[in-house]
Amino acid sequence: MERSMIRGIDIQNIDCVILYDLPKNIRTYTHRIGRTARAGKLGRAITIVEKE
Repeated sequence: MERSMIRGIDIQNIDCVILYDLPKNIRTYTHRIGRTARAGKLGRAITIVEKE
């Protein structure tokens, strides 16, 4: 899904979020990983980064 499509959409029961590119700011990062572990549930966020 494109980022613009994801904003404002409430997708239920997401257990894991995998990011393969780091956002430019912490607020965006928090928003993205916050799609899991809602309403007191546990979730997992995996971020894949490379040096270059």
